[in-house]
Amino acid sequence: MAPRGGYAGSLLRVDLTTRRIERQDTSDYLPEWYGGRALGARMAWDGIRPGTGAFDPGNVLMILAGPLAGTAAPFSGRTTVCGISAQGHPREWFTRSSFGGHWGPELKHAGFDGVVITGRSEDPAVLRIDDGRCTIEDARHLRGHGIYATQKALGGASGAWKVLAIGPAGERLSRIAIAATETESASGQGGFGAVMGSKNLKAVAVRGSRPIPVARPQRFAEVCELVRREAHGSHGWPHEPRLDPGKVCRYGQKFQACTEGCAVRCFDARFYTTVPAVLQRGRILSGQMDCVAGLFPGMPGGFYDWKLGFEAGFEIGQIANDEGLNHWEILIGMAPWLRYMRDDGILREVDGVEIDLDSPAFWAHLLTGISRRQGEVRSALAEGIVRACDILGLGHSRMRQLFPAWGYAGHWDGHGDRINYVFFPYWVVSAVQWAVDTRDPISSAHGYAQNIMGWSRICSPYHGLEWSRIMEVSARVYGTTASADPLGGYSGKAFPAWWEGNRSVMKDSLPVGDQVFPRIYSVKTPDNFARAGDMEGPSFERNMFAALTGMDWDDREMEAASDRVIQLERAFHVRNHSRCRADDESLVPYFEEEEYLVNPLIGERRRLDAGSFGSVMDEYYALRGWDRATGRPTRETLEKSGLGTEADELGVLGLLPAHGDEG
Repeated sequence: MAPRGGYAGSLLRVDLTTRRIERQDTSDYLPEWYGGRALGARMAWDGIRPGTGAFDPGNVLMILAGPLAGTAAPFSGRTTVCGISAQGHPREWFTRSSFGGHWGPELKHAGFDGVVITGRSEDPAVLRIDDGRCTIEDARHLRGHGIYATQKALGGASGAWKVLAIGPAGERLSRIAIAATETESASGQGGFGAVMGSKNLKAVAVRGSRPIPVARPQRFAEVCELVRREAHGSHGWPHEPRLDPGKVCRYGQKFQACTEGCAVRCFDARFYTTVPAVLQRGRILSGQMDCVAGLFPGMPGGFYDWKLGFEAGFEIGQIANDEGLNHWEILIGMAPWLRYMRDDGILREVDGVEIDLDSPAFWAHLLTGISRRQGEVRSALAEGIVRACDILGLGHSRMRQLFPAWGYAGHWDGHGDRINYVFFPYWVVSAVQWAVDTRDPISSAHGYAQNIMGWSRICSPYHGLEWSRIMEVSARVYGTTASADPLGGYSGKAFPAWWEGNRSVMKDSLPVGDQVFPRIYSVKTPDNFARAGDMEGPSFERNMFAALTGMDWDDREMEAASDRVIQLERAFHVRNHSRCRADDESLVPYFEEEEYLVNPLIGERRRLDAGSFGSVMDEYYALRGWDRATGRPTRETLEKSGLGTEADELGVLGLLPAHGDEG
């Protein structure tokens, strides 16, 4: 069934080397590769050959808006970025990232579902997309400009244009460089700012006015309103966020949506209008503070207890944004590593300045020096901590306490990431997610650990649910109460990783906000299972997609479409990067370290048991249809997913499992 709504209808293909600009019908990929990450996986298999590096002109940089972008769908509006990642370690390999704001919807209104970029411009360039027309413009005058100034120069950041730009970090190919739009909507993980820099692409500016077709307008409006009402007031947690009265008065704090379609007050996103600068005396700063950026001021009494204070912390966060640097790498990976190095007596200064995380001047020295590759240490840090350890010849053991795998700092894993509250056995699912992914998986997979912890009375003492109710509700999705049982150990942990993996694809392909979906728990129903109208919570995204496009996939068909994406991504990694089970389990030593929190019902800190984890991985591979010994998709699995041609190619290369043991 061909879609009748939701898509702009064209993909924009740009070769920066030849300066050739072409259109391709989005329908060439529909309905199977239904947008965003799904579309990126298909184009990567077709267009990125083995041996392609992140900075090679042949790397295909895909910036993709999904079908829900630019519509009335609540919590829509994110944009997915795909390509060979500069941040990936030990190999530069294919992965994805995403960002919010208004850029993706504007691209749809300009007539395109995505921009596909190859080659390398001889001089710095800007792509300007104006209501169906695209030109390549000279950007030499923007060389060295920060992200904020670049947007302003191109008519963005509150002007008529929406601009995705890189800063000095991306120009100098820092592997932790971001591409960003507005004040804090960034493709943070993956180093795609450096990929843009390698192509000499300073920015992509878009402006559009075209409508997006809706297959069933009445049903779409009804579904969107039901979803909006169900989510309003509870976000993904059982209690509602509040503003800080002191910051409202002093700094003009207000709620700010992180995407065009966000319909709830967020726990993380705040906009500030009047923050006095500490380093740049006399300046008044404004901007958004989202997600981990709230850690820049420091967290008294915790692991991240540096003492910058709000004003200096806000300013340092804005500097990181403007220079084009990844907040998660800096705050969860780099700052703790530097403190370890100082306290261990291994590294006391960074290029002549003493390591002092309480000093705004040190942070400014650190970040601006990284983005401009000034000095031996900061130039190494521009490669990311994992590679910096090799370059500098120090700090490996501390790095391994902070970085689980693939070159990314920990996230909802109960070990290196100490900003998120999760303990055994819930991080076992996180470990599986990390093992089989290509990056930090949690950016679009908060649904398991964060949901369970957030809805528990440990994190929500006044509004949370009893463990028995959490187990009862989660069993409706994961099939067994063991999946959410705080005493359940390793039992029932493979299926949530499988299910949330499919949901991650769905959220990255439509795309929709990860902090809101999937809707599982609710304070608005007697049994606390989310539902609205004729829909159960886990089907909300599918129902919006169906009403918009007219593609009446049921839950199983949507699940199969998302699983197909994972199968193709895995096949790509087998073909291009020789991915296997040994790669997946390379993170076991990280999780064998003692967790940082104690499950109060267990009373002691736990470590990963490698044997038990191996059994969970066996079960996961069986659910995915992958060979247990190699972790690779079998021919039968690929053919079942409609990927017979891809199976043939792997077979010719000798990369299909010999015996097809699915456990």
